[in-house]
Amino acid sequence: MNKEIVRYDGKLFMVIYKYSSGYWEIREKDSKFNVQLVHESEVQAVEETVTF
Repeated sequence: MNKEIVRYDGKLFMVIYKYSSGYWEIREKDSKFNVQLVHESEVQAVEETVTF
């Protein structure tokens, strides 16, 4: 499974879920517990994918 990686607040995050309202659930790439809800305008795309 491929996960989209984005940059938010200077850190790398994996996208968990994208809501139709434009908000995304993201979590820090190396953390299973730091989940944040952010608007899509606050994140930057990163040319990297992670395969599980």
